[in-house]
Amino acid sequence: MTTRRGFIGGAAALAALSGCETCGVRSACAKKRWYKGNLHTHTFWSDGKAFPDEAVAWYKSRGYNFLGLSDHNMFQDDPDSWIAAVGDNEADFTPEWAKRPTRRYVFTAKQRYFDDYLTAFPDAKTRTTANGRLEARLSTFEELSARFNAPGEFLLLPDVEATRSVQYSDGRIHQLHMNYVNLPQLLPSYVEPGFKRIANDIPLGAFLGSHAKETAALAQSMGRPHLFILNHPIWRWYDVGPEVVVENPSVRFFEVCNNGSPFKSGEGLPSDGFDTDRLWDVANAFRMRRGQPLLYGIGTDDTHRYRGEPCDMLMPGNAWSLVRAESLDAASLIAAMNAGDFVTCEGLEPDDVSFDPSAGSLAVSAPAGLSVRTVRFIVTKRDFADKPVGKVTVRPEQHKGDMKFQREINIYDEKIGKVVKTVRFRPGEPVRASYTLADDDLYVRARIEECGATLCTAALHPQGVRVAWTQPYANPAT
Repeated sequence: MTTRRGFIGGAAALAALSGCETCGVRSACAKKRWYKGNLHTHTFWSDGKAFPDEAVAWYKSRGYNFLGLSDHNMFQDDPDSWIAAVGDNEADFTPEWAKRPTRRYVFTAKQRYFDDYLTAFPDAKTRTTANGRLEARLSTFEELSARFNAPGEFLLLPDVEATRSVQYSDGRIHQLHMNYVNLPQLLPSYVEPGFKRIANDIPLGAFLGSHAKETAALAQSMGRPHLFILNHPIWRWYDVGPEVVVENPSVRFFEVCNNGSPFKSGEGLPSDGFDTDRLWDVANAFRMRRGQPLLYGIGTDDTHRYRGEPCDMLMPGNAWSLVRAESLDAASLIAAMNAGDFVTCEGLEPDDVSFDPSAGSLAVSAPAGLSVRTVRFIVTKRDFADKPVGKVTVRPEQHKGDMKFQREINIYDEKIGKVVKTVRFRPGEPVRASYTLADDDLYVRARIEECGATLCTAALHPQGVRVAWTQPYANPAT
């Protein structure tokens, strides 16, 4: 039996649980602990609104055990990167050093950010330029690791968000954002002369696959384990469909929960919606039928703002992953995630999640809630139709007449991602629910929900409900 347990009260780790699908021995799993982390965060190294020290301190002080600072097309390794202060009513300017061709961002920040930073970190490196500008040096990954890492308590992981777009001859522009973790440098293609953030008329599946392949080659050359994650496939617009994910079985992870976007989908959306849960099931239905590995879903903040700036997205502490690993190090965390040994949380943490492969049974439990808690068991039936049953055109309401934001979405058989069992629990009633795979089920996953407000109010983010997702478990008979 495989067992997972979430954090309680933000504790760094809980006592290990019995069972292990890898070793099947109770004592072997006693070494494993559970770690809470976020792998999508931005700072002043790119377009985040915090100094990197502040960002790391925010997560560490709130009980997170691992974190990745995933700045856009940027690894924090330049010891001569400075950011300049500007007044609240002053226009941003580009300091001379920021005009180097390797830099994409204007490195300035309002004076109030400097005030907060220097209060919290009085040992920060600062200087005053000849024209009287205050500048502060951005801490590198190495410096941040030395300051914050603590064995068994907190680990900063190398992380980069590779950010590209593809423009097509019909006017559409699709964004493709991907995180790669534990590789402390940019992808080789991103530092080649002539690199462009926007490519032309490349099939999206091939473009995603080329990045996954390049990342794997870099990891092999460096001798480091890594994660490659497809970020927010339907963030803002429906940029990446499930077909693209099926085309790339080497892509094992995607963001089932990201802080979202203020853009609403607008007209054309199917009556039953089309969100990341639906994309997840469609992708896994076809992966299972083709004998491909299952796709796993992670939760991230995609943090850009830390101080309560007016915004309905991109705030910290919103979604995270709980990973069961033998120790708090990159190799152990990555191995556990590759084995699907983690749960994804957005405001709600399960107590126990267990899958018994011999019985094909998935069981979940959670503490009693103050409001109704619901467990939904979701499967895909073996005989689902392998052709779309329909197609709709989606036009975001803010850009109805703009072709570049128009998307076509395939609609699939209702036997994909079918809720086969729903169990509700009254306020104050502990959550205990299970489901045993039927012969015609390809896999099962569970979604635990609780009515209540969430921090993020973005349109493509779960609304009015806090959620915890298990990973999918394949039918052993498949």
